[in-house]
Amino acid sequence: MDDPRLDAIRRLIEPLLTEEGAELVELTLKRGSGQTHVRLLIDQAGGATVQRCARVNQHIGQALETSNLIEERYTLEVSSPGLDRPLVSRRDFERAIGEQLDVQLGREAPGSKQLEGMLLSVQDDAIVLTTRSGNVNIPFGHIQRARKALPF
Repeated sequence: MDDPRLDAIRRLIEPLLTEEGAELVELTLKRGSGQTHVRLLIDQAGGATVQRCARVNQHIGQALETSNLIEERYTLEVSSPGLDRPLVSRRDFERAIGEQLDVQLGREAPGSKQLEGMLLSVQDDAIVLTTRSGNVNIPFGHIQRARKALPF
């Protein structure tokens, strides 16, 4: 069950993230060992640096202390999603426009089940991937797994 404080914390931190030029990817609260663990995954154009995460951690920490939304002891962790994080939401794909992707398709998809190419655009119900054989329109429902291609 979701912690009822998640929405209040989200409303508190999203304007602060916008000021920092960052975007909230995920917010979780986990209780354990006498304290709560608050975890934020943030991203920004070009990726969130360690310095950006540290600065956001400081601002969010101050805001949480002032708000008293978390009354018990807590730890705050701010980090980037990582290079190999799966792309799941429409917004994940929008952030990856211009990036090389590895996309695995489900059985219902016609043709090749494994595609690699540059994400050209995100449409209402599909993504457009530029592959070696041209542009491919891939409906979201056909995507089984998608990740940014790791550079070698």
